[in-house]
Amino acid sequence: MLKWLIAFMEAASVASPAAEAPASSLAALPLLVKGLLVTLMGLLGVFLVLTLLFATIRLMQKLDTKESK
Repeated sequence: MLKWLIAFMEAASVASPAAEAPASSLAALPLLVKGLLVTLMGLLGVFLVLTLLFATIRLMQKLDTKESK
């Protein structure tokens, strides 16, 4: 996921040549900021999976009540 983010940021900097950002890579960021980005991406991934699990359980409960009627 982080590789995709890096690729998108680099593609955006290549797509707009007017923007002058020689160090637009995530590699130039301080270590603390990199750690915070990794933590944020990890938390987003966990909550995405939990949301999908919740939606799947709700869907299965609704299908079960329709079959029992």
